Parts: sequence; structure tokens; C-alpha cells
Amino acid sequence: MTIVIDATNIGGGGGVTHLKEILDVYDFSSPVIVIAQKKILEQLSDHEYLTKVGHELLEKTLLHRVLFQIFIIDRIIPAKAIVYSITGDFLGKHKPVVSMSQNMLLYERDIWKEIRQFKEVLRFWINYHKQKRSFKNSAGIIFISKYARNYISGKINLSEKRQIVIYHGIAPRFFQVAREQKPISDYSFSKPFRFVYVSFVHVYKNQCNVVEAIGILRQKGFPVELNLVGGVIFGPAGKKLEMTIRKIDPANEFIHNLGDVPYEEIETCYQSADGIIFASTCENMPNILIESMASGVPIASSNKDPMPEFLKDHGFYFDAHQVGSIVKALIEFLESPQKRKLNAVNALREASEYSWPETSRKTFDFLTSIYDTYNHTPG
Repeated sequence: MTIVIDATNIGGGGGVTHLKEILDVYDFSSPVIVIAQKKILEQLSDHEYLTKVGHELLEKTLLHRVLFQIFIIDRIIPAKAIVYSITGDFLGKHKPVVSMSQNMLLYERDIWKEIRQFKEVLRFWINYHKQKRSFKNSAGIIFISKYARNYISGKINLSEKRQIVIYHGIAPRFFQVAREQKPISDYSFSKPFRFVYVSFVHVYKNQCNVVEAIGILRQKGFPVELNLVGGVIFGPAGKKLEMTIRKIDPANEFIHNLGDVPYEEIETCYQSADGIIFASTCENMPNILIESMASGVPIASSNKDPMPEFLKDHGFYFDAHQVGSIVKALIEFLESPQKRKLNAVNALREASEYSWPETSRKTFDFLTSIYDTYNHTPG
């Protein structure tokens, strides 16, 4: 058996992290071929039984990548192989295929109404239909949260597909001890309580609401500041964030928009904070949230599923669409140092359950099981 990983539509971020991590700990009991853009292949460690395959069409537009999948990818795949579509949008004819679900934006249509840009919504619509076709032709589907499995199963009939939930892992460098928590009276406007929100900028990440909430806390006399970490991936959201920051903090005193930080350095952003905010309202498995849990820093989080699936009762929850709800949760957060400490300790314990070696083992075991079943099924 050869495992062919279709990574043709990975652009970076969590997708490439997942691919790198599961391959770095895999024993290569079966040879692996990865098909992807050059920039993705260059980030993968070399191995005797790992073959990296690129193509000029993959370096162009989405349309070119679709044409590659329809007309070329099957020529690359060996006869005795299983395809693992890591973005769940394989369009070739080869079987068996296992698809993975990573993007809830394809299904949560309320977010489309918030975006209000035809080109962006069209991209999601196209990717939704690609994934629907890939799922239909797959022998197995990997979900990365129970929430995603239940939600998507309510939209697409997957009753005849073998399914499994395999959580992503957390790299060891993110783990720290839970730190002591001080009362808010120990802070001042010259030495404020430092919140950090790590996430790229898009409408469903709700950075503007968080900025407004921090401004209200300052008006109420709470000595807080906010560091925003993450690049802009949707231009209108980036422009709105810039305008909001100028309105709330025109002197640049307490809102610091740090922009993109290399993933290899991102743990320092968590570790330098006194508190972490996560305000997203559309996630499959929120990697940033579980990395935050590992940092030992207390967390205030969006109450939108699937965040409680991972953080459980160990966070201060809010409705990220409502500035008042964020303010209320952050006031409780600031005024409850003992609860902060207990939440941080318990969240750290939960985070210890997420391991890349375990993710890799379960993933490749599932692929092997699907391959064996497919090749022993008559017809």
C-alpha cells in the first residue's frame, strides 16, 4: 500500500502544521507521496520513503488547481494506493479515498451573510461543492471535532461512510506551567494587565468587538491593554479593524496591532500575556484555543461551538457578537484571580490530552483500515 496525500489546496496555516506534524512522527511503514505546491513541499522534512510531487498548475490559480485534480492527479497515483485528501476536496477518480473536514466556513452560511463580498462567498460555495463531491466518493471521513461531525452530518447524508473524530495535537513547545494569578489591584495604567488575541483577521474573528470591549474596560477604570496578533486575510475586515482601533485608541496607548508573527515564534505571544482572548465564531477544531490552553494562561473565549468541546468549563465565556457580553466576561475574569488560576490549571490538564504522535497513529491506522476493507470487499 502507498499513501498519497492530496495537499494541493493547502495554502499554509493550520493545514500545513497538521501535515508536517503527522509526517514527522510517522514510521513510514507504508511509503507516502505528498502532492502540493512548492512552498508546502519545502516545509516538509525529507525521508527515504517520502516522495514530494509538485506541478506548475498548482502554482497558479484555484481554477488551475481544479483542472490539475480533474485531469492530471490520477496519473500520479499508483494503482495500489489510498488517497488521503487533507482538505477534503479530492476531484480525481481514484479509489479508495479518505477525506478530512477542516473548514466549517463551507457549511455555516450565517458567516456568508456577514462577509457580504461576492468573490469571497463564491470561493466558499465552490469549495463546498468540491468537498461535497469528495465526501460522496470517499470510503472514510476524518473529522477533527465532534461538533463538525454532527453539524455536517445534518447537512450531507454521510450515513454510509465510515467516520472517525481525530483531534489535532499540540507541539511540546507550547506547554508551560500554570502561572500565579494576581488581583487586578496589583496592576496600573503604567503597568497594565496584558490581554492577547492571536488569530488572523476576518469578520468572524470579531477583533473589532474585542477592541471596543477593551476600550470600555479602560473607561471603567480597569488597567488593561490588548495585543492583536495575526495577519489580514480578508481586506474589508482589516480596514474595519484599523478604523476601530483609531476610534478607540487614537493615541496608540493600549491597543497594539502586531500583525503577522511567524508560527515558530507564536508561543511567545501566549507566554508574554496575562490573559488570552479567543473571539472566533466559526471553527472546526480551534488550534489557537488548544495552544492557549497549553500555555498555562487563563482564557476568555467565545461561547460558540466547538469552543466548549475543548475548553469545557475552564474559561470565561462570552457571546463574541455582543460587545456587552465580552465586557461582562472580562470584568469577571479580571475580578476573579482564584478562578483564573483554577481555570488555567484545568485547561492545561485538558491540553495534555492532545498529542501529535497520537493524531498521526490514529490517522494512519484509519487509512490502513479503510484500504484493507476496500480491497477485501467484493466488487
